[in-house]
Amino acid sequence: MTPRDPLAQTFRRAATVSSRDKIGAVIAGPAERCRLSAFKDLALRNIFMQPKHQGTAYEVLLALLQLEGRVPSTTPIVFLPADHVVSDEEVMTRSLVSMVEWISDAPRPVYLLGAVPEGPHDQLGYVVPWYDALQMPSSVYEFVEKPGVRQARNLINAGGLWNTFIFGGIVLSILELFRPKFDATITALRTALQANSSDPFEPRALTAIYDRLTPVDFSRDLLVKQADSLNVLRLPRCGWWPLKSPKRVAPLLDTGRESDERLSGNDSALDR
Repeated sequence: MTPRDPLAQTFRRAATVSSRDKIGAVIAGPAERCRLSAFKDLALRNIFMQPKHQGTAYEVLLALLQLEGRVPSTTPIVFLPADHVVSDEEVMTRSLVSMVEWISDAPRPVYLLGAVPEGPHDQLGYVVPWYDALQMPSSVYEFVEKPGVRQARNLINAGGLWNTFIFGGIVLSILELFRPKFDATITALRTALQANSSDPFEPRALTAIYDRLTPVDFSRDLLVKQADSLNVLRLPRCGWWPLKSPKRVAPLLDTGRESDERLSGNDSALDR
């Protein structure tokens, strides 16, 4: 990995708020088994292998179910996608530390980082807080996915933030977002994980379940529909930018030059 590799940056970012032995990764295999060397610094038990990618919701759920028997349900956990870049890591680190502190002090909600927009963009998701608080979490008024440029300007004027998909909470609070709709799937996955415990890198017991799943997006299909369970924290401008988005609008062209790199969105680092 090069120093500018977004996955390496994500692991370094996680290490600023947690010890190395408490950092894990969710990956989709077997196509990504060849990339296991990228995770050489992680404990093998902290690499969560999926048979295939079926949406970000199942990435989150798989990690939670593998952790629930190893850590208390009140353990803070933060999910860090590896498909974006950041120019100012100090700003990001301060925001992550603040998120962990809020989770510890007020653990009931799930917390989401919303980046202060660097201009209107019609290909990003926006989260609008109920009130504009600089260093305090706010409840969520609404989510708006890919608004037109004019609507994006209006959302920004109303305090709207870019949805970074960086979120955290205690294990129990995040797992509750899946209930009761996913109860049957949770039961099946728990059984499969027990059967698969002897060899987590050959997830045969999970394959039959994953083959029956319909892809589910965690942000769109869970967070958006349960805004009352969320708090949003403001991420000051730090050059945050997703790798897979279309070109930046003109005011954004001077930051995040790493965005020319490409990385599969199936990898996510998690810190607990």
